[in-house]
Amino acid sequence: MKYTARDIMIKDVICVPQDMDLRDLARLFLEKGITGAPVLDGEGNLAGVISQTDLLYYQLTRGDELTLESDFYHTVKVEGRHLPAGFQVEDANVQSVADVMTPVVHSVLETADLEAVARMMTRKHIHRVIVRSGRKVAGIITAIDVLKVYGRSVLPRRAAASAGRKAKRGTKGGR
Repeated sequence: MKYTARDIMIKDVICVPQDMDLRDLARLFLEKGITGAPVLDGEGNLAGVISQTDLLYYQLTRGDELTLESDFYHTVKVEGRHLPAGFQVEDANVQSVADVMTPVVHSVLETADLEAVARMMTRKHIHRVIVRSGRKVAGIITAIDVLKVYGRSVLPRRAAASAGRKAKRGTKGGR
């Protein structure tokens, strides 16, 4: 049977707005157990995609994860008083999804052939393909979804071939 993107896509897609705070995005990924999501603009159109890899790359390239010793906290005063022990400054450099997302989206139409989707994933080294209807997100296909389909079609053939080999061995052993 020939499969299309519509046949195997996940229809209930978790999408995120491009103005979402990265901390909220990280929480969403953890809560929902997902590793990436399509990004939507203000009109609900597909604007990009963001993944855990994008978040990690951003964090590692910021250059501010290491702190240097400073006398600042020992000498600074707020409203005439020294800062209490344990005082810390929150990260004021909060970025949004739009600042970190990948604007290049690997997407297919709902009618795309599954083999073409698998080739795209392999050639581009990507783990998810967005399925779209016009500029709107219709679904998502992950590498696991593709493997499930190919696994279902390969396993029955292997079982039949194995049964055939066993039957041949059985006739040879009976001579």
